Amino acid sequence: MKGAFELSLILIFTFPAIILGINFVEILMSYNQARYLQDYAISTIEHQNRLDQHVQELIDDQTEKYPSLKLSIHNEEERYLVKVTFPIKIALVGYEETGSIQTLTQIIR
Repeated sequence: MKGAFELSLILIFTFPAIILGINFVEILMSYNQARYLQDYAISTIEHQNRLDQHVQELIDDQTEKYPSLKLSIHNEEERYLVKVTFPIKIALVGYEETGSIQTLTQIIR
């Protein structure tokens, strides 16, 4: 009887911690994918030294691989602001939010 009680306590406290750990890994993966997409967009724009239809098609090809991410590129004077939003979900507590990362490119002339 004592062993069953101890096992039930261990399971009650261990399973939520495992689920939170899995959710944390999912958040890290979403963040990593967002950083990759952002870095790809910035490096493509800077390498081509412009943002035209051809460069936009190259970036869109990568964007299709990550359907949960949203990429937006805005012109800021002589630079481009690249912003990627990604989902943050913790199912155990019902928490849903969107995170975002943004970076400016080098001066594009």
